[in-house]
Formats: sequence, structure tokens, C-alpha cells
Amino acid sequence: MHYHIILTKECNLNCSYCGGGSDSPPKEIQYSISDLKSFLSRDEAPAIEFYGGEPLLRIETMKKIMDAVPGRYVIQTNGLFLDRIEPQYLKKFHSILVSIDGKKDVTDRNRGEGVYDRVMRNIKLIRQNGFSGDLVARMTVPQGTDIYENVLHLAECGAFDHIHWQLGFEMFWEGAEPGLEEWIQSYNTDISLLVGWWIEEMERTHHVPGIVPFTGVMNSLLNGTQSRLRCGSGIDFFAVMPDGRISACPVSIDFDFSVVGSISDTPVSLCNRVLVGEPCISCDIFHICGGRCLFVNHAQDMLRKNGYALICSTVRHLAQELEAAAPLIRELIDSRVIEKDALYYPEFNNGCEIIP
Repeated sequence: MHYHIILTKECNLNCSYCGGGSDSPPKEIQYSISDLKSFLSRDEAPAIEFYGGEPLLRIETMKKIMDAVPGRYVIQTNGLFLDRIEPQYLKKFHSILVSIDGKKDVTDRNRGEGVYDRVMRNIKLIRQNGFSGDLVARMTVPQGTDIYENVLHLAECGAFDHIHWQLGFEMFWEGAEPGLEEWIQSYNTDISLLVGWWIEEMERTHHVPGIVPFTGVMNSLLNGTQSRLRCGSGIDFFAVMPDGRISACPVSIDFDFSVVGSISDTPVSLCNRVLVGEPCISCDIFHICGGRCLFVNHAQDMLRKNGYALICSTVRHLAQELEAAAPLIRELIDSRVIEKDALYYPEFNNGCEIIP
């Protein structure tokens, strides 16, 4: 199973779509590392992802956990303190997810002046210091973003193994800025362009570009497998809150519906206590999408008028484009232009929701 360990709710940035961490108490870990170790020891193969806030604000706590608890390690970070992780700890990470929104001007506008340059400098440094795992660009996509232009920038800069993006949920809330419908149309057009580029790159390079929403969904389509909620929230993916309670989803820790237990429980007892409901489970592409987002599904009353339908239109468009591309991908595999195994990603959920 996979666990987000929220080391702190504090953050050193004040991003336009977030606001600098959570204000709800407690902000810092209240349980002991021995209690956490006892909880995780009841899972035969835990994947442990450090999360926040900004987890590297509590780097010493992170190191103590890594020293005490065996497991596969992942971190999701804004990247500004990656240069502070010592090589012996860098080498323990299976994956590092770095928040970056695309080109320099876009990232700095969303996240703060100079953030892009510091992130790019630090990811180069961690490679030099021995990190050889999966480096993932973790984009947030607020309204107005040119997704095609910014994904291409990150793909072509050569720094990242994989790229994932998530639509900024605040744009669908009541009181969000106007013009969302028009931007969704533009976003869907860009997704079509990206799928076309993705296939052309395979044909040209004999390599599958690591575009996570495409590889994850295409792998299911080629294998004919049906998916539950792809991020795994509430199924086999949980967040350990600073007070030791367990949330089904790291985004919804401040909502009562999401609390499924505590670290005094056994991990397996947490599974399937909170699941996606309607309208998702009756949808004709539920087997592909899995419900997209547990939090949004349970917080529908907070959405603007037709907000849920707009979100679903982006998922449906993505699925349609990839379904249309599947026969050509099969041909590329059969002709040995690409390897089918290259579409098997992630090997375990490493913090990418798959469906944007």
C-alpha cells in the first residue's frame, strides 16, 4: 500500500492556486516515529511518500523516518530545498516528484519569481549527487494554461523522466473566474495535439515519452483492463495526518468524510471505507477513468454550476483521443518500434493521479 506522510502543513511558497499550505491544526507531527514504524510494519511492502505543506521544511524528521522505517520512498516537493538532501538519502528515493508548471514565465507567475531557475538548478544537482530514480515534473494547471506548450517544454528540456499534470480544482469552485467553458475547449484541443505529438515522437525516436496520463490510460486500453480510482485514494493509498489520523486522500484531510482511521489501526482495515459514488459509478467510461478524484466526487456541492460536467468533459475527451490512438500504438508495438513494457507506468502509485 501507499502512504503520504504529511511532515508539516507549512509551506515556504504562496502559490496562486494554493495559498501556502493548510491553516488547520495541528501543523506538525504529534505521533512518535516508533508509532509510525509500528503501523507501517503491518504492511509487507509500504510505499512511503513525504508530503506537505513542503516536506523538506522538516528534512531532519524525514531522515529519521528513512533511518527507522524500511520501504520504497517517494517525495513530492516544490524543489527549492532538494539541494539540502544528502547523497545517502537521495539514493534511497525511488521517485522524486517536483512541482513545476511548465515554462519559466508560467512557473514563476504561479509559484513565485525565481522558482523555475532554482528548481532546474536543484534537479541537476540531485542527479550529480547520485539520485538515479524516477524524476517527475508535477504540474498544476490553472485556468488559462496552454497545456500543449508547457508539457512540450518540460518534455523537450530533457530533465524529467515523466510529466504529470492536474487541473487546478479551484477553477471549478463557486465564485471562480468566468470563461472556464471557453478555456476547457482550448484545453481539449491541446490534449489532441499532445496525443499527436506523443505518437510522432514514438515513431521518430522509438521511445515512449513519459506523459503519465497517456501511458497510464493507454496501458489499460491495450490490455483490456478496467481501473478503479487510479490514484488509489481510499483503496490502497492513504495520507497519515500530523495527528496520526488517516485520510483516504491527502487533498481532503480537512474534511470529515475522508477520515478512515488512525495509525493505531491495521493498514488493511482502512481499505474501501470511502469510495467514489455517483454520478461516476454509472458513467460509461468509469472503467477507464475510475472516478478521477475522490475529493471532488464527495465535494460536488462546492462546485460551480455545471462544474462537474466540465471536469468530466476533459476526461471523456482524453479517453476518446487515446482510444482512437490505440490501434496505431498496437501497430508500433507489433512492429517493434516501441516496447509494450514502456507503457507500464507507474509500477506502483507514486503520487501521480493518472487522470488529470
